[in-house]
Amino acid sequence: MTNQKKLNVMLADFSYYNVHTINSKVVPLGIGFIGQYAKQKFGKDVNLSLYKKVDKFFEDAIENPPDVVGIALYYWANYLNKSVVKRLRALFKDKVKIIIGGPSIDSDKQQQKIFLEKMFPEADAVVINEGEIAFSNALENILDEKKFDEPIDGISFLKNGQIISGKPIGTSTDLNLLESPYLSGLLDDFLEGDYQPIIQTSRFCPYTCAFCVSGKNRGKLRGFPLPQVYEELKFISKKFADRPHHLLRIADENFGILKRDIEIAEEIVKCKEKYGFPERLFFYNDKRFTEISRKIVEIAGDMCQYGLTLALQTENPETLKAINRRNVSDAEIDDAVKWASNLNMPTTTELIFGLPYETKSSFIDLMNKSIDRGFDTILVNMLFIMDGIELNRPDQREKFKLNTKIRPLSSSYGYVNGEFVAEHEEVVTSSETFSEDEFFEIRKVSFMFFAVFSVGLQKWFFQFIKNNNKGVRLTDIFYNFMNPDLNEEWPEEYLKFLEDFDKAIRAELFDTREEMIESLKKIYKENNNQVGEPTRLNINFASRLIYLEKKWVGEVLFKHYKKLNKNADEEDYKLANDLILVGSKERIDLETNNHEVSDIKVNYDLLLWQKTKFKENILNFKTNSKEIFFSLDKSQKNQIVSFREKFAGLDRKDYFNSALDFVTPRSNLNYKLDYKN
Repeated sequence: MTNQKKLNVMLADFSYYNVHTINSKVVPLGIGFIGQYAKQKFGKDVNLSLYKKVDKFFEDAIENPPDVVGIALYYWANYLNKSVVKRLRALFKDKVKIIIGGPSIDSDKQQQKIFLEKMFPEADAVVINEGEIAFSNALENILDEKKFDEPIDGISFLKNGQIISGKPIGTSTDLNLLESPYLSGLLDDFLEGDYQPIIQTSRFCPYTCAFCVSGKNRGKLRGFPLPQVYEELKFISKKFADRPHHLLRIADENFGILKRDIEIAEEIVKCKEKYGFPERLFFYNDKRFTEISRKIVEIAGDMCQYGLTLALQTENPETLKAINRRNVSDAEIDDAVKWASNLNMPTTTELIFGLPYETKSSFIDLMNKSIDRGFDTILVNMLFIMDGIELNRPDQREKFKLNTKIRPLSSSYGYVNGEFVAEHEEVVTSSETFSEDEFFEIRKVSFMFFAVFSVGLQKWFFQFIKNNNKGVRLTDIFYNFMNPDLNEEWPEEYLKFLEDFDKAIRAELFDTREEMIESLKKIYKENNNQVGEPTRLNINFASRLIYLEKKWVGEVLFKHYKKLNKNADEEDYKLANDLILVGSKERIDLETNNHEVSDIKVNYDLLLWQKTKFKENILNFKTNSKEIFFSLDKSQKNQIVSFREKFAGLDRKDYFNSALDFVTPRSNLNYKLDYKN
């Protein structure tokens, strides 16, 4: 190498920092690996630093100008990154090489050209797929004082309006070559405070889903060396032992494909037993849910944040074909849910509305089928299009007539270096098989799925309806709750809630990004240069139902139930009312230290019914009068105390929103139920 100057390399994985993003900060493992490999290869030839905060990044950059900046590109920080790249170029002109990479970069060369020309014209190059070797190839080129003229393996750049690419690195990196950025100390600055730990044990997804950034890749599944994985787990567990409420994420796209994943799961449990961390674990298990996956879920047990997860997304045959996906069979799903139930383990599925060929009718059928299968949590998402997925390509959009609108992404907006920056999602609001009106109808029902299945709104009452064999379907009561007959008498607060929700789901959608920006600017200014109410509407309105609107919710639910079930007897109605009362009393008062809750008498064995995961009709559990009392266990008390100390200064809306994010599992927001004597 001819260059004797030490190369100043700054790597960044930028985030927004505000009151609503406190719990979403994750250790920047991706740039950690890229930086670690660069240090291994170039040693003292490079000076390397890592960043999450934009302010700190520019403070250091101005003091010690960078030669190379590498930025991790994720869809949730696209415009934050764009703003940073623009300012970097203004500050340092051509003296800095700016290289961006991440899952948002498409493997299609024409899409790369469009991306560089329209989104990042100030950037020098993009890294395609895995970044360690490709970024180091770029550094080697720079150290040798070469220009970006000739192809560089793993890199694409523009030259005379054309994309120049070297040989693809793809997803073929030998993971034995990558040392741990945790164990080397490279990630030490991100191991304190609110950052959440993340670990990667393998790479590559063998599935080709067209709605996912991983679906475009072809390659080979590879695992990191097991000794390194074990040492990382021990290191992380020791570092985060004082923050047991934090979640450990496994970044593998399908944890549970490799047989050795069983051993990793066992090691995680050992860490919990020895160090007290992690108490909770999140990963995407293999979509096929093989015996390996079963064993892993069984080993991890109640550490699994969502229990057994089978992400079905859709079951429309035409849709599955269009998105290059094959689900497990009905028999396999039923067997898996039954297996988890026998282990007293919760089950979760994820559904997506808006995929090609999906209709309102087919999706409601899928919702009902998911309920009937006995999933404890059903997560309903609306399809959004982003850079780096096949459905975003123009031919695919046109083929399926995917019409979209823009909505703010979480609370990711604010001023950065004097420029107002905001992120968005491009939501599919109609297609050749569903209308915009049908989109809003599903959007409203999907909110109730979130409130009931994810947050536990009146779980006893809704489980009663689910298994009461009276012909009342949950989707019916969900729909009616969100669309009441306005010729009847309803509490004013209820109608105001519905009006607010309808306005919110419509107002969050914009025809153009420019319109969205102007709206967010106004909100920001009106809130004294702070973000406004959370743009995550499900959490915002679910917390309203549970905490701020609780006086009328039970009454309204009971009225809707009576309307749908006119032939029920008085005992049925009394039971419904009793269960609503239990659901109201079990919520912990988060605003005071008063945890004295009066007991309640019931004539059904609710705890045995719960133990059987509500699979049977509650009428089978009739018994002599039982007196229920409500209590907190030690873990709950610690979490509630920590939550109140951390968020006490927020207004009530933000306070209760934060509770649904901070206290996990969310069941810890409820008292434990037991019988006297």
